[in-house]
Amino acid sequence: MLTTIRKVGNSRGVLIPVAFLATCQIEDQVDMQLQDGQIVIKPVKRILREGWFGEPASAAVLAIEAAQAQDWDIAATDNDSEWVW
Repeated sequence: MLTTIRKVGNSRGVLIPVAFLATCQIEDQVDMQLQDGQIVIKPVKRILREGWFGEPASAAVLAIEAAQAQDWDIAATDNDSEWVW
């Protein structure tokens, strides 16, 4: 199939027909490589729930989240006196 290369900002782009995308199971991301002077585009397989069971968050991230939670608790307790039941 012959197609033209189009200008996209400072880069160039090629429109890929939807039938090609569906056949190759390409969704949002692709892996693009240069092999022997040719551009090879491969689909990226997304793994469901990827990263859910990975390494736990670092101590720094946990400290930030704890500080944010404490700030929320303080803000919530400051306003408790305004509630009338």
